[in-house]
Amino acid sequence: MAIRQNKEEVVAEFLELMYKDIKTKFSDDAGIKNVVYHLVEIGLVEPKRLRNYMIISDFQKMLKDNRGHSTHTFMDLSIKYDVSDRTCQNVVYKESKKNKRKNNIR
Repeated sequence: MAIRQNKEEVVAEFLELMYKDIKTKFSDDAGIKNVVYHLVEIGLVEPKRLRNYMIISDFQKMLKDNRGHSTHTFMDLSIKYDVSDRTCQNVVYKESKKNKRKNNIR
C-alpha cells in the first residue's frame, strides 16, 4: 500500500499548530534552526530521515571534492555516517526522490 500525500488543508493546520507551539517555546524570535530543532526533538523528523537528508546533501558536496568519482564519495559517506557503502547508494538513488513536493503534498 502506497503512502498517501497530505492534503494542503492538513498541512496548513499543522503549520498553525507548530507555529503556536514554537512561538510558546522560543518566543517570536524563533529562527529556522529553532524550528528544525523542535521538530527533531518532538520526533516529527525521524533520525533516519535526518541522516538520509544529510547523506544526500553531503553527496553533492563530496562528489565535487572527489572530482566526480562516486565510488570514493560513497566510501567517504559510509565512513562519516557509519553505514555501508550500499546503504549510502540506496539513500542517494532512492531516497532523494522522496524529497520532492509532489511526493508529500497533494
